[in-house]
Amino acid sequence: MKKRRQAVADMVNQLGEVTLAQLKAAFPDVSEVTLRTDLRALDEERQIVRVHGGARSISTVAGNTNDFFSRSNLHVAEKKQIAAKAATLIRPYDSIFISAGSTCAELARALPSCPLFVFTDNIGALVEIPRHAEIISEVFGGRFDYNTMRVYGVSIAQAIESIHFHTTFIGTSGFHPKYGFGYLSLDMTDSLNKIIDHSEKVVILMDSSKVNYTSFPRILSMEKADIVVTDDQIEEETVSVLKAKGITVI
Repeated sequence: MKKRRQAVADMVNQLGEVTLAQLKAAFPDVSEVTLRTDLRALDEERQIVRVHGGARSISTVAGNTNDFFSRSNLHVAEKKQIAAKAATLIRPYDSIFISAGSTCAELARALPSCPLFVFTDNIGALVEIPRHAEIISEVFGGRFDYNTMRVYGVSIAQAIESIHFHTTFIGTSGFHPKYGFGYLSLDMTDSLNKIIDHSEKVVILMDSSKVNYTSFPRILSMEKADIVVTDDQIEEETVSVLKAKGITVI
């Protein structure tokens, strides 16, 4: 029960606001009565705010956007663990892409001090890259979304056409073993698919709180991933699903 309630709280805090219908879709094996009880308990613990038909994050109610910086403060220990693991996959002179997301920004902070070519659409990651003379960083140009700290647009797709990545590191908004890795926008999945086409290896960075979400409308299939880097709290059932798809889990 404690783990489920934490997952509910995480979903509310990541999305800013969720309906009961979204929660029922994300937790299909949990009754509506139980979900309402969870929301009431979380509201009493001041983790979320119950509203008619669902719940909102405290930052949303207070008028603060549930943005990149808010998400950066969730599951910090897990993100650091994932970043440290992911950094071991990087070799000198690699050309890597780091996608949007707070876990990916944590990876940027953990990059080894060796010759690297680092490309990103993640301004949050860009500012975390170590100031090392042998690390060459490039951010794609385009429109800027403050909520995700991401640059996006047609110009990015054009820029990718002339780039080859040894490894692409991608975050995710959620994961469900039936569907794959979830994202909120078509623009995001379109960009990621183009980047994957130019990558030798695709690594998904995913903390265990992201598992079993089905409320994200855009999906990246598991077949796109070579490696998933996660934390020690991931359930063995999820690991088995990923491995059955030929994905290495670290």
